[in-house]
Amino acid sequence: MKLLVTVFVLVSGAAVCLTGCRSGSRQSDANANLSNASASTTSETSVETTPTPVALTQEQNEARTLLEQGKELFRQDKDTEAAELFKKALALDPDYAEAHYRLGLTLASQGKRDEAEEEYKKAAEAYKKYVRTNQKDADAFFYMGQSYSRLGDHAEAVKAYKQAVKLQPEDGDMYYELGLSLSRLAQYQEAVTALQKAIDLDPDNYRAGEALDKAKEGAERIKVLQKRQEEVLRKQEAAAKRANQNGLNSNGSVRPAPTASP
Repeated sequence: MKLLVTVFVLVSGAAVCLTGCRSGSRQSDANANLSNASASTTSETSVETTPTPVALTQEQNEARTLLEQGKELFRQDKDTEAAELFKKALALDPDYAEAHYRLGLTLASQGKRDEAEEEYKKAAEAYKKYVRTNQKDADAFFYMGQSYSRLGDHAEAVKAYKQAVKLQPEDGDMYYELGLSLSRLAQYQEAVTALQKAIDLDPDNYRAGEALDKAKEGAERIKVLQKRQEEVLRKQEAAAKRANQNGLNSNGSVRPAPTASP
């Protein structure tokens, strides 16, 4: 069953690697920061302000332990057990963004698409809430984009990814996901730029190479379509001009002669 999920991830490009595909230390820091979102009691701050970390409660710490255990079970294809631990984590900390996201992944792997979608929605909202007071957290914007992408809302995903790459311009994974969502919106030229950046940062990213080829094909199709539309418009304008010169209506019928004034 997990093999099918992996194939889907590679094809859609909308998933996040569970381990290793992003910097381990940075990922741990991101998870810790996102954990603090539900515990923070500070008011919203400006972009230039760095929020003061807030200590987690005992329940929140327990939720993080359960999450890690659930992730390990998921890697072992123990989806049902993993889902139960993610649910327990959320019972302790309902605003835990990563727990919602991981539960969504686990439910999707079990074919529970509607339930998975609900978790992705909750994850997106939790990340959105977090970045209001943590506007320089690139990883939070990235995973918010991942949540929206899995919901099929690629317009919102692009917004989140663009903020992520702005904050973390040397991250090839972020540019790759940005390029995929842009392609799904048929914004192929922008997608080409993003995917080329992903390859520049990571020449071994074969997925970005394949996506880049498809984006270039899409961009070329758009150009051909635009040229055809322009040609049709020119022909229509020329026909209308000739008809006017020959005293014909646009539909080819003879225009009646003007009546003389009495």
